[in-house]
Amino acid sequence: MMSSTRKSPARRRLLIVALAVPVLAGAAAVAVRLLDRDARTVRRALAEGRLDDASAALDRWLRSDPRSAEAHVLRARIAWERDDLGTVHEELERARALGYPERDMAGLLGLLLARTNQSSRAEPYLRAAFEGSRTTDPRVADALARIYLGTFRLKEAEAVLDRWSREVPDDARSYLLRIEVDLRLSRGADVLVAGYREALRRDPRLDQARLGLAEVLRGAHRNAEAAEEYGLYLARKPDDPLGYLGAGRNALEMGELDQAVRWLDRALELSPKNPVALAARASVELRRNRFDAALGFLDRAVEADPFDQANRFQRMLVLTRLGRKEQAESERRAVERIRADQQEFQRISDALVASPVDPELRSRMARWLMAHGHEDEAVDWARLVLADRASDPAMNRLLADYYRRRGQTGLANFHESVASPGSAGGASTP
Repeated sequence: MMSSTRKSPARRRLLIVALAVPVLAGAAAVAVRLLDRDARTVRRALAEGRLDDASAALDRWLRSDPRSAEAHVLRARIAWERDDLGTVHEELERARALGYPERDMAGLLGLLLARTNQSSRAEPYLRAAFEGSRTTDPRVADALARIYLGTFRLKEAEAVLDRWSREVPDDARSYLLRIEVDLRLSRGADVLVAGYREALRRDPRLDQARLGLAEVLRGAHRNAEAAEEYGLYLARKPDDPLGYLGAGRNALEMGELDQAVRWLDRALELSPKNPVALAARASVELRRNRFDAALGFLDRAVEADPFDQANRFQRMLVLTRLGRKEQAESERRAVERIRADQQEFQRISDALVASPVDPELRSRMARWLMAHGHEDEAVDWARLVLADRASDPAMNRLLADYYRRRGQTGLANFHESVASPGSAGGASTP
């Protein structure tokens, strides 16, 4: 008979399992606690901008749980902060494949698309993230407002900026973008000055806001205030020709001709072909009745920008004063052509404010800009049209001509093939 102290193999296995279960459960609990600790560390470090600490904790997390969709989203966020857009895309795709809800990463998806110039695809993600969040993410608000501004949807832009400034009142960026809306709606100088001052009150280091404020004050003939702002700007940006140009024009308006010459000559040292600086120097010479010298500056200004109506008109007056009648008459005809073109531009701009997504208006704007030397802006408008009407012949031909001038034959052939599907070379791709 078997001794009562000896256990059968089956009973021994049961005993081992019974002893192992709490050990395994304890190990699992420890692992879960470690994962939770790493997850908390990642979120906290990321919120505090400690990217290296966040990345180290995230590596531990993914070694323990490589299929964590949230961990991949957080890795995408770290990559975004490091401006590593390729990794952002890869990590978001991994998170999507692992089942992470797209709505919960809509903001980052939208930011990535906007950053890579895919505004039409970015907009629904950004709008969903903005409208679906209980608090404003300034990055999402900034990107969404810029898309609305870029497509002349000013009311939608204002709605975003209203919420942003209300919920994040210390962020100067919302005030800067609001100024863009105010400028496009031709609101008065007092509104613009107030906006710039609000932005600078929140961040005095906003150099472009300082320059913008100085320019608005000068335009409103508040020259003493403008001089102070130009001085503050140049103290921080001593090599910027635009600061010297503005200060010089302001001194000219105040009748301080010697100071104006010093500022303007410095602007031209830094930017010799700036047509505005050249025209301002011509104005100084005209104040001194030195017409030949003024004409020299105006000749250079017109060469730099043949579409500037004011400079062509001033050149016509100087040529008349010098008795050069044939040249003056030629300038008069040029002024008339430019004036008609400017009126057309204004009609298109006004119509876009009323109908910002009208593809025909966008197409007209692209053609006008391309014809008048504003090629980068023209390309942006053409791409807006093609985002909705990819085979639009006029916009494809416009881009084909643009890329051919720049020597980008592949892109030129691609757009030509879309514009004329039956043409030779239609197999080319960008």
